[in-house]
Amino acid sequence: MKENSKDLFQTVLIAEDDAGDYKFLEEAFEKLSPSSNVIRAINGLEYMNYLKKNEKPDIIFLDLNMPVKNGLDCLKFTKENENLMDVPVVIYSTSHYIRDIDAAFKNDAHYYIVKPADKNLLADILSTVINNLANCREKPRKENFVVRVNEDAEKE
Repeated sequence: MKENSKDLFQTVLIAEDDAGDYKFLEEAFEKLSPSSNVIRAINGLEYMNYLKKNEKPDIIFLDLNMPVKNGLDCLKFTKENENLMDVPVVIYSTSHYIRDIDAAFKNDAHYYIVKPADKNLLADILSTVINNLANCREKPRKENFVVRVNEDAEKE
């Protein structure tokens, strides 16, 4: 990772209801950017309330399948808010369905990560996303929107 990209995302908001998935993502992110302040919202309503009451984060990771308000509702809320629309939002989900990926792209998420089973693969994926965002804050074209590491290739 580029040296300046480590400091680019000081405040990281992760909206994730599953404690294990949150810890997995938090540990991977802290390994890449130890000085970051990682904040958790456990559901969509808590996410929205956090954004209404606090300074905007530098980057957001949203699970699609959360209780109360789902990730797509949270993404729409974020991108419709003038103060938040420039914050990069990365969808982090077990869903690999085209309809979910298309909905996230259409609603201006920056990237879509399908949750890998391996923590080391997640660190590689996060590194790719963070480096891409450090180089360009614009949303990528559709063919570069889903970021994944071929888990089979990693085992060889």
